[in-house]
Amino acid sequence: MFEEVMERFGKQAPISVMARLTLEHAIAPEWVNEVFATSRQRQYPRELLFSTVVELMTHVSLGLRPSLHAAARQSKDLPVSLTALHDKINRTEPAICSGPIT
Repeated sequence: MFEEVMERFGKQAPISVMARLTLEHAIAPEWVNEVFATSRQRQYPRELLFSTVVELMTHVSLGLRPSLHAAARQSKDLPVSLTALHDKINRTEPAICSGPIT
């Protein structure tokens, strides 16, 4: 079904579809978690991986979800509470955001 929907959108707005697919696959979760692991000083990965946070924030920044709360509520596999998610984001160390791009 997804392929059929994407094909229909691809015919009507091919650039938008290509941009979205590129963004969905551009940031590999393994790479994001590696940057987190090498750049963190105090934070730790327990149930909530940093790649999950990045994925949710990407949904918001691309306008696919109106807010982080909405993105989290629609996530089928969020392993923590909304409070824990917000705490993780609020305590993100600057070094993680400017981690190495390799």
